Amino acid sequence: MTELLGLVGLFLFGAIYWQFRRQSEFAQLWLTRYCQQQDFQLLSVYRYRFMWKKGRVLTQFRFEFSHDGLQHNEGKLWLHHLRVLKVELPILREPANPSL
Repeated sequence: MTELLGLVGLFLFGAIYWQFRRQSEFAQLWLTRYCQQQDFQLLSVYRYRFMWKKGRVLTQFRFEFSHDGLQHNEGKLWLHHLRVLKVELPILREPANPSL
């Protein structure tokens, strides 16, 4: 009986790990496309936290990007499984133009 419980536990651990990797790869790919469409340079993506909300587990990823090659900004991506719920971006400032 303990062997069976050990196998079930190992299977659950593997399934959760596989889901985490799948979600991380999805976030990386989705943010790469999103940043290309917005003309941003994607610098990094990392999983920040999990949140239990309304009976479901939400995952927050944070990503660093640059919109002008000089400034460094951080955005947030909320996922439920492999579905994007929300993308939050800071207010972006344009660099001062010396010709004005």
